[in-house]
Amino acid sequence: MQNKIKEDFVKFLDERTSAVYMDVSRLTEDNRKDEANFEKIRANIYQVLKTIFLASMRTSGEEWEQIRYFGGRLDVMEETWRGSLAKASEHNDTVRVIQEQVKLEVMDEVRKTFKEMWGMEA
Repeated sequence: MQNKIKEDFVKFLDERTSAVYMDVSRLTEDNRKDEANFEKIRANIYQVLKTIFLASMRTSGEEWEQIRYFGGRLDVMEETWRGSLAKASEHNDTVRVIQEQVKLEVMDEVRKTFKEMWGMEA
């Protein structure tokens, strides 16, 4: 994979994680524990996706295989989270619904940024 794009993507994930942790600190100081906890989930997802991205770099020397691996992992995770969201909605589990929505928001942002950086159709 083009090293500059790879580095920029990792930098994007790290910057988003840092920004979210700043929000967590602010929310915690404001005694908004529930919101801070949802933001912690957001930060964790950025880091999980970073780990998966870095793992994709080790799967093969071919760029298309690395992209395919990463995209495939995103698809599986998104499908799982959508299923969890549906179940939480069925059971009127508001907290779980919000948790799954946060995960899916991060997924959408990361997928969009990934595609933009590699010049792929969104």
